[in-house]
Amino acid sequence: MKTRTLIKQISIFSLFLFLIYSCNPDDYNKPYGYKYFIGEFPETPTNLTDFNTQYDDYNSTAPSLGETFPLCFSSNRNSSGNNYDIIYKLMSIDFSKISGILNVFNNTSGNLDVVIENSNLKIALNKINTTSNEFGPYLIPKGREQGGTNINGRYESYIFLYSSGSAGNQDIMYTHNLDSEAYVLPKKVDFLNSEFDDAYPTFNKDNSKLFFTSNREGVYNIYSNETDNTKDILEILNNTNSVSLKSTILSSPFDDKCPFILGNFMVFTSNRDGGYGGYDLYYSIYDNGEWSLPINFGDKINTQYDEF
Repeated sequence: MKTRTLIKQISIFSLFLFLIYSCNPDDYNKPYGYKYFIGEFPETPTNLTDFNTQYDDYNSTAPSLGETFPLCFSSNRNSSGNNYDIIYKLMSIDFSKISGILNVFNNTSGNLDVVIENSNLKIALNKINTTSNEFGPYLIPKGREQGGTNINGRYESYIFLYSSGSAGNQDIMYTHNLDSEAYVLPKKVDFLNSEFDDAYPTFNKDNSKLFFTSNREGVYNIYSNETDNTKDILEILNNTNSVSLKSTILSSPFDDKCPFILGNFMVFTSNRDGGYGGYDLYYSIYDNGEWSLPINFGDKINTQYDEF
C-alpha cells in the first residue's frame, strides 16, 4: 500500500463524533453556579497534542464513549517516519459545567481501573505490529472478564481487527482475548482478503454487513459483505462463503478509503472530484435501508491538504 504524506494531527472531528461531556466531580458538589450544560465542538479542528507527534498519526478508533477509554491509531513514529504501527493510548474527555472548557488528554494515571484493566492491549500490540505497515485498528468490546493477572484480577476483552502488509499486500486480520487474558496469534479474515490491498474493516449497526476498502479494481473502493448477525463475531470472521460487493453509492472513480461506522453514520476519506484538495472527509447516513450519497464535511474540516 502506497504511503502518503498525511496531516500530522488527529482532530476531534476525525476521532468521530465524541460529543461527550463527563463532568468534573468537584462540579457536582456545587448546587448552583453552573453556566454550561451542553458540550459543543470547537468551530475549527483542534490538534490533540497529547496524542500527536511530528510524524503521521491517523486511523483512530475507540470502542466506546465515556470519560476515559482506550484509543488505538496508526502512526509511523516508532520507525521515525517509515512503517506504520498501531499505537495504544488512554483518552480522557472532561467537560466543566462551570468553565465550559472541554479537555481531551492522554490519561496516564496508573491507578485507574480503566488503565489497569486495559493494560493487556499493550501486549496485544506486540503480536499485531510488524516491520510492515499496520493500518485501520477496529476494536470491538466484549466486556469485563475475571481472572486477570493485574492487581484488580479483572481485564477488558476485545476482538481487535486491523490490516497488515506482512504478506506483501494489506490483509485484514484479527486477534482477541475472549478465552483468556492473553491475546491469540493474529489470523487473516480470509473471505475479505484478495491479492490486492484490503483494509479498514467496520461493521454496520446490527452486524449484518462488514464494510472495508480494497484496491482490487485499480483504485480504492468501499466494499461490503453480508454477515449472519445471529452468529457471534468470531464465527462471522471465520466464514468462508461470503461474497464481497462494491458499494456503488459510496464508491467513486477515485480513491475511497478508511470507512468507519457508528450507528447509522459512516465516515470515510476520498480524493474524488469536488473536494477541497487531496483527501477530504465525507459522511453518509443510513436511512430506509440504504446509504445516502456521500456528503463532504465542508471547509471547517477539510482543507487543501489530506484529511484522514
